[in-house]
Amino acid sequence: MVRRWRLILAIEGGLLLLCLVYCLVAPSQYEAAARVELRTAPVSSLSLGAAESASPASILSAPIELETMADVFRSDRLAWRVIGELKLYDAPGFRGDFAGRFPGFHAAMQSGGVVDPAAQAWLLESFEKRLHVQTLPRTLLIEIRFRSGDAALSAAVVMR
Repeated sequence: MVRRWRLILAIEGGLLLLCLVYCLVAPSQYEAAARVELRTAPVSSLSLGAAESASPASILSAPIELETMADVFRSDRLAWRVIGELKLYDAPGFRGDFAGRFPGFHAAMQSGGVVDPAAQAWLLESFEKRLHVQTLPRTLLIEIRFRSGDAALSAAVVMR
């Protein structure tokens, strides 16, 4: 009986040790989030911030407009613009092993030269894996989340 308890304690201790090692070795991931509101009617300067009454047609089209706006946030064109503006190909919290795979990419981006399509595809795919855009049910809000190994970088991507 005592032997059995020792075995159980040894197993539990080993699992606890493995968890501790994982926590110390695993890379940190940071996620930033933002919400964007779709306005269906302009704010009147005379009403002190209160929205004017919206027409029934605009209320019915709002979900379609919201989904369209979410698709724009998910688009490759916007992703590529953010990658270029923030130089994510150089950011340690994003690039991973990119520099080793595509050594001449940085120079091509800086000189305005032709970008390797494989490098562009890798960057876009990596960006899209980390980006989550969703519409929030029964609201006119879109939630944008981005995860990376750098908290400031995640926040910068979301704010773009």
